[in-house]
Amino acid sequence: MVIIGNVRNRERLDTDSRGDWLQRVEYALRNLGDRSKLNASPLAKLHYVEKLSAEQYNSHLLPRGLALHNILVSCVERVSTELSNEPALTKAYTYLKLISSGVTCREISRQLGLSREHISRVYRKKAIELVTEEFLSTVNSK
Repeated sequence: MVIIGNVRNRERLDTDSRGDWLQRVEYALRNLGDRSKLNASPLAKLHYVEKLSAEQYNSHLLPRGLALHNILVSCVERVSTELSNEPALTKAYTYLKLISSGVTCREISRQLGLSREHISRVYRKKAIELVTEEFLSTVNSK
């Protein structure tokens, strides 16, 4: 169960589909460089994110956005560490590394020499699934 600030939101997020979580994490990854967008994300309302923001980032501007940013960066790093040595997941690792750095999908496809559609259908999907799994594991275990 994922716990967030109030009962109404908790009930709504508990019933969200895996696809909803994938979309939220993908949006947050695309906006890692914009703490205000992260602060407004539904992910910033999760109990663990709010707790971390209150304990470690309460003196910062947009503390929930900063907490969410740092959690996501940790998840990306953990997934990247696992992916970097697996040949079948090298392109997903590259996608993840580049998208987290603010590179567009078009530029990623150019760098990998593959179509944008192929990058989105295959490597984006795999990378986002892995980070979402790690993110949910992190916020649920704390």
